[in-house]
Amino acid sequence: MGYFIAYINVGKLMKQNPLEHWINTDKKLNDLIVEIESIDKTLTEKAEIAFEKLSELYKIPKMPTDIEDEELDDDEFDGVTYKRSLFEEHALIKYLADENEDPRGIVLSAVFHLLNDYRVDLFQVAEKEFGKNIPEKCRIGIKGEGYNGEVVFPQKETKSWIELGCKIMKQIN
Repeated sequence: MGYFIAYINVGKLMKQNPLEHWINTDKKLNDLIVEIESIDKTLTEKAEIAFEKLSELYKIPKMPTDIEDEELDDDEFDGVTYKRSLFEEHALIKYLADENEDPRGIVLSAVFHLLNDYRVDLFQVAEKEFGKNIPEKCRIGIKGEGYNGEVVFPQKETKSWIELGCKIMKQIN
């Protein structure tokens, strides 16, 4: 199976890593991993394929515009939603990951997060960028498309999130 072994072996703090358990107990996931791993492509290309196929397999919204939110119909809706697309969660995890992290494992982690109602803490993202000097009303934007999402900070770029081409923008503090 070897697909995410390097990534999984990092998290052996528990008796069984949740990702490893998921791979071992979900036959559809395991079969998909074997299928993708058998393709003659680079790790990044395999991760892109996994991004598409996993979002389809688990019916996870790929992009923010794919999120169907009952809150949107609520008269009290304030514009804030806590649901995330695979595009968002993947970009945030990728931003926090080490440069040499297996791109396939990053995709798998993003899917795992969404299926289990975990979310990357936006304060961790801001702290990685700004250290202890997080700006007041810090904005985190994500630009790109699908697998190629990229975290940007409009305040640092001195452009609006729309000018930067962001698909979504979150504000913290």
